[in-house]
Amino acid sequence: MGMFNGPVKTEWLPNGRDMVVTTQLTYIDNSGKAWNAWAGSTVNGASIPKPLWTFIGSPFCGKYRRASVIHDVYCGTHSEPWQSAHRVFYEMMDTDGVGMMQRWLMFRAVWFFGPRWEQQTALEK
Repeated sequence: MGMFNGPVKTEWLPNGRDMVVTTQLTYIDNSGKAWNAWAGSTVNGASIPKPLWTFIGSPFCGKYRRASVIHDVYCGTHSEPWQSAHRVFYEMMDTDGVGMMQRWLMFRAVWFFGPRWEQQTALEK
């Protein structure tokens, strides 16, 4: 099973919706690959529609918090294929003990309704 290097450390930005990561958070996945939320990255929490907050949770709470922070970073940088970012989101939630049904629902939501992008080449970065 993968592992995180510590807790999420963030500060609210003045817009009241976004946060900035203040200390790097890293997840080492099952294959040994490091997924990073670098200090200075901006995140906006899990994209959960407000009517579902009672059942799933709100954007910045729950056992899925660390997974959502790292997932947000890759959805913003597009530095990995969208499929890989969404799959590791599922794995990170499993690592943090998100229940199977909630994990499956959140993964399916990002897979079908989350962002998609073309992989950037080294020259485009």
